[in-house]
Amino acid sequence: MANSTFNGPVRSENGFKTIDTNTTTGAITDGLVINADGNIFTDAGEHIKYTQATGYGPADLIVGKGGSQSNTVDPYAESSTELFQLGSTLIYGNNVYRYMQNGGTAVTAGKLVQHAAIVSDHANMTATAAVAAGETAISVETGGTDITLNQYAGGYLWVNDVNGEGQMLRVKSNPAHDHSADPSIVITCYDDLATALTTSSQLSLIANPNTGLIVAPATETGAIMGATVIDTTASYYAWFTVKGPASLLTVGTLVVGNVAVRSGGTAGGVAPATDNVLTEIGDVMAVSANTEYSLINMNIG
Repeated sequence: MANSTFNGPVRSENGFKTIDTNTTTGAITDGLVINADGNIFTDAGEHIKYTQATGYGPADLIVGKGGSQSNTVDPYAESSTELFQLGSTLIYGNNVYRYMQNGGTAVTAGKLVQHAAIVSDHANMTATAAVAAGETAISVETGGTDITLNQYAGGYLWVNDVNGEGQMLRVKSNPAHDHSADPSIVITCYDDLATALTTSSQLSLIANPNTGLIVAPATETGAIMGATVIDTTASYYAWFTVKGPASLLTVGTLVVGNVAVRSGGTAGGVAPATDNVLTEIGDVMAVSANTEYSLINMNIG
């Protein structure tokens, strides 16, 4: 059919859609759809979502609890299966949430959580061979700890020393790795290496920080990733607060308007900022007593 040109508004009582026709079977599938209520979505019913493709990784942004036609968006619910892209951002009212997976231990509501600690054998690794700029596959020599299939998918590989230092790439995939059979492993990244590596380059790996979350211990082993909104089951997927008002476990005597930091004495709690060593979580909005839950205007992500 030829292209058509219209002068003036085009009206349709039941919405608009683009279609794709299978040249072999003649089957028709919807592409972009504007429904009768003015909502725009794709054939998969998605929102502002970018799926994995050559050269870039997946990402997702949802605005409002009704912002997805594919799954129910509820920051006060959890699920045993992954409903959204890990790391997805939800903007709802004054809050920003991130979609992540809890680790192997349940965490109650109002607790700070951090990512899993890095594996020491997967840090300060040397490049197996020189790698030219523009490459996405990088071979490194690990320590004694094996790596499971795609253990680092969605995580990061960074050059921590010598040639190419300062670069960081998002990991797309990795094979299963038996160190005793071969100490080298190829890490495939979404993005191109900008500066070439040599066999003197040192590299480190961190798993996807949105998985394997643990209640933030008193002695830090990683960065704060957010706070639980509800009691969260081990290994379940949920939304975690990163910005805006949050009810958090109180440790010590907080003061309205002052800064609250990660507690250095009680796991998952926030405490008054007595020094600049502990991570700043946000400003105190309303105070409750020690061991109760105060309202903190979080600002960590």
